Amino acid sequence: MMSSDASPVVAMFRDLQAADPKWRVDVADPGAEVGWIRGTDFVRATEGPFNLLLRATGDRLETHDRKTVAALFALRFGWAASVAIAPYLVHACVPDVGLDNISLKFKENTLYERSALYRPIATMLGDDRAATHPLIETVADRAALRRVLRHHLYEQTKPVVLALHEWSGFSVRGAWGMIISSWASQFVTACDRQGGQAQAIALLEELCSGDDDVARMQPRLHPVTLGAVTHVFQRRSSCCRYYLLPKGSLCASCPLVSQEERVRRNTEWMQRLLTSRLGAR
Repeated sequence: MMSSDASPVVAMFRDLQAADPKWRVDVADPGAEVGWIRGTDFVRATEGPFNLLLRATGDRLETHDRKTVAALFALRFGWAASVAIAPYLVHACVPDVGLDNISLKFKENTLYERSALYRPIATMLGDDRAATHPLIETVADRAALRRVLRHHLYEQTKPVVLALHEWSGFSVRGAWGMIISSWASQFVTACDRQGGQAQAIALLEELCSGDDDVARMQPRLHPVTLGAVTHVFQRRSSCCRYYLLPKGSLCASCPLVSQEERVRRNTEWMQRLLTSRLGAR
């Protein structure tokens, strides 16, 4: 069998990291290396390394409320989807991110740090020259590739959502809302580098179309323009419960915040960003 280094997925990961040094995926099995949790461990939240991570998250947030810990962890877990979303948007490639093919690493503060992909297996468009590699499967068009992405993300996420529900009692739909919110943020970030954030609105709607919890719990994206700059923000479909923490407050994206208040906060954030950039010149 050809080496993993020969897979086009490895080159794509390197290209993505060159564009954003903070973005990193290890193409290897980290085994028992400190800090890593195997994907299959996330199907059990009542014991093992996943349970330890959730308890550490609660300690970090200064709360024993399991529902709040579950909601905020779901946001963190959603960022692991970047291993599939970024290559899909930038290179029309969907790596296999099944729980049996990944390990995840979280920082000391319990935020998501990066992923490891054991084998760089992926799906690409059949007309891509790189798709001839033996670790690559092909589909005929972008609609089919989008269905592959949706399937991979759904299958990766469903058992984690159920594990969180079993451990905390936090609603299944609530957890889906948190996770898809993180997916949406990744769509916006990737589109920002490819011609404008506004493209993310239609792309996310296409990905989430259907009649399951992915469709029901997708966030509502909206553009806000200040001068010549347009940013895309979101209204989540569920609340992260951050406001229940001792030092917490309602997020601008929270469904408990009115749309008028949300847009006002979004605009103020853009103004601060603009002022900061002008001051740095």
